[in-house]
Amino acid sequence: MTDTNTGAPKNFNDLSPQEKGELLFLKATQLHKENKFEDALKFYGNAVAYWPEQPDAYNNMAVALRKLGKFEAALVCYNRSLGFRPDHGGTYSNMGNVLNDLDRIQDAIKAHDKAIELEPDNLLYLYNKALVLRDAGKCKQALTLFDKILKIDPNYKDCRWDRALTYLVNGDFKNGFAEYDARWSLAKSPPRTFKQPRWEGDALSQRRLFIHREQGFGDAIQFVRLIPSIKKRYGGHIILECQPELMRLFSNVDGIDQLIPFGSSLPEFDTWIPMMSLGHVLKVDENNIPGEVPYLAPPPNNRFHVRPAPEDGLNIAFAWAGSKTHQNDRRRSVEIERFLPLLNHKNVTLFSLQKGDRQNDILTSGAKSIVVDASADIKDFADSAGLLSQMDLVITIDTSLAHLAGALGKPVWLMLPYTPDWRWMLKRDDSPWYPSMHIFRQSKPGDWDGAFKKLYDALDAQLAL
Repeated sequence: MTDTNTGAPKNFNDLSPQEKGELLFLKATQLHKENKFEDALKFYGNAVAYWPEQPDAYNNMAVALRKLGKFEAALVCYNRSLGFRPDHGGTYSNMGNVLNDLDRIQDAIKAHDKAIELEPDNLLYLYNKALVLRDAGKCKQALTLFDKILKIDPNYKDCRWDRALTYLVNGDFKNGFAEYDARWSLAKSPPRTFKQPRWEGDALSQRRLFIHREQGFGDAIQFVRLIPSIKKRYGGHIILECQPELMRLFSNVDGIDQLIPFGSSLPEFDTWIPMMSLGHVLKVDENNIPGEVPYLAPPPNNRFHVRPAPEDGLNIAFAWAGSKTHQNDRRRSVEIERFLPLLNHKNVTLFSLQKGDRQNDILTSGAKSIVVDASADIKDFADSAGLLSQMDLVITIDTSLAHLAGALGKPVWLMLPYTPDWRWMLKRDDSPWYPSMHIFRQSKPGDWDGAFKKLYDALDAQLAL
């Protein structure tokens, strides 16, 4: 700030309250752009202390709070912003997003509708509403909006990607996999490039096909089942790249001629394809998923030997949380305490395969003395497969453990939030990918009580047989 008469810089204490607020707001926005959200919030707070009637400050505070997962506080800030600027479409759209984070889906739709009412031609607002409609399970309405947006702007990259996911969760594998390559247009998913041509499903003959890894462990376990059919239908020499933790597990998959860990130097090859693009090339649909289940097996030298449960009991492997970095983790992960009532059956033994940040929940919950913590003995997915082979049942939230149990053909009960990942589709209690799977879904957003009540009843019924 400078003196309008002399041009000299003003001392902060000589500034008017509004000038102080403006200066602090500028500092906050700078920190915000640097993703220093905690620091930015301090300056936003100081800015509105000097200049309360600043809607942009409250709006930006809400954006920063949402980034930090503080959804209720973010909602308050959006309401504050609207109090000073009640006809701002962007604030209503942002509010709709945070209401969706809070699983207040109907309120989120209303907020997006208000944003669209104020700015009918704003494609971002239409896109945000489409995302909420998909989360609400209203896929046809979401697809109608995605189509409208892409008709106006065919280069709307996020929209094309989310339309692909909406097709898939709605069971339309044909269109979903056809558009699945839209992921490579996103800034967060830069494609790998090679001098060799990409494989498009033509005969391989003697050519070497390199299938490169992408995404997570569960994706790899789900899609590795397609490789034997590639070998059978197209021939060639198949080279699969996978995460090091999957090397031993995948070492005996039919059709793989060469298995290499991600991060190692690449062998010579003639053509290539991303692993998750195989669905389109092989024309996978709900009634045509190549590969027989089980298609994975525990290691032949399995070092796990678990005493069989009594006839009226079960040995159950379980996991309650996924990676915190997963975009849907706030919805899919639960507290370990939700699984402990399974131990009310005297001959049920719970074996924890939980890894990562939430592994210590066994200690903090007091469950250490009543749950067998097997996680320390699990070094890779072959170890996990070895232990699962000794189990009677696997119960898990949506993690790679669900895919592994399903690929092994083990009975697996999957606990799903109301808004699931695309591969589990909607309103069904089975999976075309894994015949041994049974799904327990939330009947409404956030309703884990209801989903676990169904789980407890199902276990009661099974043990009563």
